[in-house]
Amino acid sequence: MPAKYLITLADVAQLPDLFKRGFLNGYAQPRVALVGRSNVGKSSLLNALTQERVARVSATPGKTRAIHFFLWDRTQKILADLPGYGFAKVAKGEMRDWTRLMDGYFGADDRLEGVLMLFDSRHGPTDQDLEALEFFGSKGVPIQIIMTKFDQLKNQSERARRKKEVEAALKPYDIGSEHINWVSVKDQRSLEFLRKRLE
Repeated sequence: MPAKYLITLADVAQLPDLFKRGFLNGYAQPRVALVGRSNVGKSSLLNALTQERVARVSATPGKTRAIHFFLWDRTQKILADLPGYGFAKVAKGEMRDWTRLMDGYFGADDRLEGVLMLFDSRHGPTDQDLEALEFFGSKGVPIQIIMTKFDQLKNQSERARRKKEVEAALKPYDIGSEHINWVSVKDQRSLEFLRKRLE
């Protein structure tokens, strides 16, 4: 099986039981976290990368409110599907819960190798994306930027323009072009390039 679901972390109270001596519920493989706005196509990318329908794709933004872990055989890594940020219809209390869950997870998982931050190629990085980038950047874990839905840019000139805009927006955060990946779930070449980077 290319990938399989392992476990869900929905509450910080679960952390002490899930993470012990570098293990995640008994699994020792290193972890890679995926995070992005709630409508950025995170679940679709996860399914396309692993070539397995492991993550549920919802038409309603903000459905993922917990961390779902998947073991990906090809890379021998565990993918952590983090809750999306930036969905509009959410109470302040839920945002506090989101922050508490993220802080707790990053503090508990000492085998977390890196974070894949997903931005929409057509619009991002938005102000909320940059706020999230600062938040996750403060955790001391290497970050790769994934620009999703690259196929929806109309032509080569628009793609070139967007690349320049994105690189300029991320330069103040010390993120160069080598850490920016332009990906589409419909483009197998971009997916394979990202798979090899993760390996």
